[in-house]
Amino acid sequence: MLKRPVDLTSCDTEPIHRIGAIQPIGVLIAVDEHTMTIEFASSNTSGMLGRSCSDLLGRPLADLLGDEPCRTLLARRLQPTMPDLLRPWFLSIQHPDRGTVDLECYPHRHDGWIILEFVDLQGGLAVMWEEDLIRQRIISELIRPSTLTELAKVGAQIIREVTGFDRVMIYRFAEDKHGEVIAESTVRDDSFLGLHYPASDIPDPARRHFLLNVIRLIPDINATPVPIMTQSGAIADDGFSNPLDLTFSKLRAVAPVHVEYLNNMGVGASMSISLTANNQLWGLVACHHYQPLHLSWSKLRFCELVGGTISALLQSLENTIKLRHSIRAEKTAFAVEREARMGKPLADVIRDHAADLMEQCSANGIAVMLNNRLFQVGVTAASKENCQMLRERLIEGIATDDQLSGPDGTAAGAASDISGAAMMELSDDGQDWLILFRESYEQTIRWAGKPDKIARHLKDGSVRLSPRGSFALWSEERRGRSKPFGETDHEILRITRRALFAMNSLDRERGAVAAQMEAEAEEARLRLVLLDAARDRSLGELASALAHELNQPLSAVTNYVNACRQELRNFGLKIPEHVDKLMESAVTESSRAADLVRRLRNFIGQGEISLERADLHAVIRQGVDLALMATSDEQCQLVFEFDGNMPPILADPVQVGQVILNLVRNGLTAMQDSDERILTIATRRPVEGRVEVSIRDTGVGIPKDLEQSLFEPFHNSTTRGMGIGLSLCRSIVEAHGGKIWTRRIDDQTEFVFTLKINESGDA
Repeated sequence: MLKRPVDLTSCDTEPIHRIGAIQPIGVLIAVDEHTMTIEFASSNTSGMLGRSCSDLLGRPLADLLGDEPCRTLLARRLQPTMPDLLRPWFLSIQHPDRGTVDLECYPHRHDGWIILEFVDLQGGLAVMWEEDLIRQRIISELIRPSTLTELAKVGAQIIREVTGFDRVMIYRFAEDKHGEVIAESTVRDDSFLGLHYPASDIPDPARRHFLLNVIRLIPDINATPVPIMTQSGAIADDGFSNPLDLTFSKLRAVAPVHVEYLNNMGVGASMSISLTANNQLWGLVACHHYQPLHLSWSKLRFCELVGGTISALLQSLENTIKLRHSIRAEKTAFAVEREARMGKPLADVIRDHAADLMEQCSANGIAVMLNNRLFQVGVTAASKENCQMLRERLIEGIATDDQLSGPDGTAAGAASDISGAAMMELSDDGQDWLILFRESYEQTIRWAGKPDKIARHLKDGSVRLSPRGSFALWSEERRGRSKPFGETDHEILRITRRALFAMNSLDRERGAVAAQMEAEAEEARLRLVLLDAARDRSLGELASALAHELNQPLSAVTNYVNACRQELRNFGLKIPEHVDKLMESAVTESSRAADLVRRLRNFIGQGEISLERADLHAVIRQGVDLALMATSDEQCQLVFEFDGNMPPILADPVQVGQVILNLVRNGLTAMQDSDERILTIATRRPVEGRVEVSIRDTGVGIPKDLEQSLFEPFHNSTTRGMGIGLSLCRSIVEAHGGKIWTRRIDDQTEFVFTLKINESGDA
């Protein structure tokens, strides 16, 4: 039994919970939970229970304990807790040779069995629970420390003084599962403080048991295990068809590989207390004695209490540290959200808070990709290979690595000494991201012996891996790595990513809305351009038609006047001088009207103007005269407020005269029903190179709802006409490089337009 070879290649799958044996410090029996029949029993029951193993197997449990104790047993809470604690049941049984025997029993229900483990009751209830010194040390010294290392140091000292172990160490497990001794209390000269132990020293099956059971005692490493027997005479180990599961057993025998490991260390007895935080195995209290050491179970329960207290305090300290970092991360995230929601571009927000983001994650550089634009702060290594590698490792939008490597296997950040990175994905499509970079962290790890398994050659020629044989100090230099990203780092990354992702989504939404608005504006502009083109074409066709229709009567007028003059001469009549002048004026004005129609047709149809050096005031007066000739209003008062130093303008005088004509005619029409009819035409030079012409009347003004469309074609400012006058004015003024608009003066409207001044003197 238990003589199979030790093979470390199978340590991680070793069925240590089905070992089929217990340590010889107690007795074990297991009964069927339905029939209450004893189906398993350790082979050493005779000494403690007074009945042999073979005598007990197959009999009801009541034959051993009695009916009343069996009822008491079933009334107890037998399901293991998580993790399971020592819950003693003190009972007495009748021993054939010793009479009434007082025992401690640790019963539990598991896998269809009720397993009872018996140990001798040692000295009654522990006196130590009544000692004020112990209570005071737990209440004061253990809860006083504010750091993890201080707490571990005090805890190790209390446990060593209570138990008497030669050495008590507290391990803390790292991310890669290797352990570091962070506290030690010992009576020996050598010290293991600060040493590291490889993860392989505690295989996964053992870690599982440490998480399920708080305390584990091995008082004598080399004690001979006691087999657990079945009715058939077989041992209830992994080779049996229905082995007994000892996951929650307090007496479970020691696996051979662990015996060899402890012997290599020179240890004669050991005890471990599990330290958990947030339902994870945080570390261990490891107690070593270099001779066998038997402890009372009362002391074990005390150590279990201390271990539970240390675990609770560890969890509280770790949670406090995490909370402190989380609060800081939340503050930064809040600041980012606040500034981004106020409209500040996210890239600028991140750049402003880059120092905080790097400090919170102990980073040396930051690289951000937003909207296909990359910006970097500090020391970075944002290569295509690094980005792709991190992207492949994303879990819920976050990926970390403390050993980046390039295509050739070298450190990806070799040029800048960057070895670690954390990526946060900031968009669903993966196009936007943020990476925090960490520089290399040179670390000297002091191992308790070289962390390698030993290959031993057996007589049959096979090779077997055995536990490490040496625990002498062995140092390892670790390079090419950054400090690993721990649980707190991941929480900070999660908080930061949540804020940045949300704000980037908001930025993208704003951009999409702006782009849509811009597209809609461009579409509206194009529609207006097409509409203007259609209107211009209509105006051009109208102008051509009007020119065609007007040119004929105007030409006829000229011909008729000239014919009248010739007929009078043919009859020998002398034409009076004033009549001849009137006839000449009729011909001149008819020709001028024909020229005006032609120019308007060319301007409306082709946008052509004929620039020449002209006297602005003369052009204005001519336009006013033409407008007055078409009205019978003799009570209108004209006021000219001309700038006396007005230089010539470079313009088409006929077209500008048409603007004056249209605006004056509109003003006269607007004043028809006014008691006071004053038309004021003014010129001034508001800026260098420009002249401003304003025409103001005392009419009723223009309604506000018409102001927006006043200069659009086919929108009347009066009750008569086709509504193209002001549109034509705008087109003429803009063709000259000027602008036309209206402005309100009290309840009246003033039309204003600007033209360029011919300051160069060119004709």
